[in-house]
Amino acid sequence: MCCRLIRSRYFYKIYFLSIVIFTFIMCAYLYPKIHFYQVQVTVSPNAQQSRSSRHLSKLITVVFRQFEEFENDIADSVQSFVSAFPNMPIIVLCQSLQYPPFQFSVTNETLRNVKIISLEFRLDASPRDLNPLAYIFTEYVLIVPDSTRVSRRVLQQLAVAASAFPSQAIAIAVSNSRPLCQQVKWNYVDWTLQYSKVPSKKLCDAVHGQHALYIKTSLLQTLPQPFGMPFPESLYLQTSVRNIKIQIMDGKFGSGRSVLKSPTAKQKTSRRLRDSRIALYKELGVKTVVREDGKVQWFGCKRETQRCFPSVQGTPSYILSGRNTPPCCRKNIRRTVAHVLRTLLQAGARCWLETTSLLGAVVRGDLLPWAEYAEIGIHASDVSLVSWLQRGGADSEGYVWERATKGHYYRVAYSASNRIYVLVLPFTARNGTMWPADWVMAHQKEFPERHLHPLAQIQFGGRQAPAPNDARAFLDLKLGNSAVERCNRIGPKLIYP
Repeated sequence: MCCRLIRSRYFYKIYFLSIVIFTFIMCAYLYPKIHFYQVQVTVSPNAQQSRSSRHLSKLITVVFRQFEEFENDIADSVQSFVSAFPNMPIIVLCQSLQYPPFQFSVTNETLRNVKIISLEFRLDASPRDLNPLAYIFTEYVLIVPDSTRVSRRVLQQLAVAASAFPSQAIAIAVSNSRPLCQQVKWNYVDWTLQYSKVPSKKLCDAVHGQHALYIKTSLLQTLPQPFGMPFPESLYLQTSVRNIKIQIMDGKFGSGRSVLKSPTAKQKTSRRLRDSRIALYKELGVKTVVREDGKVQWFGCKRETQRCFPSVQGTPSYILSGRNTPPCCRKNIRRTVAHVLRTLLQAGARCWLETTSLLGAVVRGDLLPWAEYAEIGIHASDVSLVSWLQRGGADSEGYVWERATKGHYYRVAYSASNRIYVLVLPFTARNGTMWPADWVMAHQKEFPERHLHPLAQIQFGGRQAPAPNDARAFLDLKLGNSAVERCNRIGPKLIYP
């Protein structure tokens, strides 16, 4: 009977239906426990790296700018990038024709994307030839120093960080360097550049130390000379003026062969850096640099050089350009004032700060920031007491005493070369009034003798100097009512309307 049942058509239907139900139940049970993965054989790790490499190669141009032509590791540094990113554009910027030549040939097929660009002025060159940005067609630029070895992972991190902060640049250390985050303050009016440390290391105006810089090409295009020397100091001065901030990213690129180890090479590099920095500061009009440690460096005039501005015809040139007197010139005027006052007082002459110098003492305790010279009054009867006013010439400290060719007054220059000066103005007492002694000068006029009896002392340039006993009233007589208040309000227009 069983055999008959098994053979029956009805049993096959039940058997088939049971198998289907059993299969469905098993699938429902096992499905949550099964993990489906990407089929790795279709996209290998090498293929993924190749895709990432192609993406970065279209995004970034590598620029080498910081190296010494006489000794460098550019060849191996370029090879590091070519090996990692064969299709990435690479530009080596040279100040002039490279000699000795780099130890590689750009005609090599593997170096087809490498260009060596000379920025040397040539009569047959077009403006485009001398513009490094004309060779950059990617969205970003990676500027790397000499002796750098690239890391794929770090470069990818740089690209991600830059995309998150498109208006900023990203800096990253090279080798074991620890980049210093700096704040830059460019005081155009006072010809002064000031650096200070930024402890947070988050947003910087400049970065000091061996590092690479990842920046948008469009930001570089807003700068007048993004690859000017000394690099990157010149670049950071330009970005700081435009408030383009720099972030220092964790991580680092590797280092290559050590270069510039000999004392001769170090000395040659230091000299080249100093010369290019002086040239840059001269072009920008930087006279004083205040470093992070508070040390002040002077790049203006000295005793053996000419002063920083030309002969004045009416209004000084620096006032017309919207600036104050160069700080080095003000420093030299202070020194000359101190020397002249010491000489006059030692000789027993009665002297005092006059007009513009007295105004500076009242307003600032110093010279006016736009002072062209200093003025000292003296009793005409006391001129004979001062031998240098009588005979003229250069004294033992190099100051040059001379009588004006027109008028009975005197000038004392800082040196024979540097003609920044102090005026010594004799006044003659007649009937209780002090009169200019046979000379005529703008803003100088007679005044009551009582302002000199007795003389007072006033702070001037870090020391005490003789002055009229009622300085404000004295200045109102010389320069008009409320001279101090008007000076605070209109500045040099008080003297140079």
